[in-house]
Amino acid sequence: MLLFGQEGPGLTEEARRHASLVCSIAQFGSTRSINAGAAAAIAMHAWIARHAQI
Repeated sequence: MLLFGQEGPGLTEEARRHASLVCSIAQFGSTRSINAGAAAAIAMHAWIARHAQI
């Protein structure tokens, strides 16, 4: 299961306690958060690139 937190605050502490792995997306410049839909697309693409049997 993939969980995505709110822009800015991220995941709740309870969600973080139950997670087996917490990742973040590095950003540069003045942007402090990324849209959850964009973050989901990046995370799913990275997962497929790593695990797909092509």
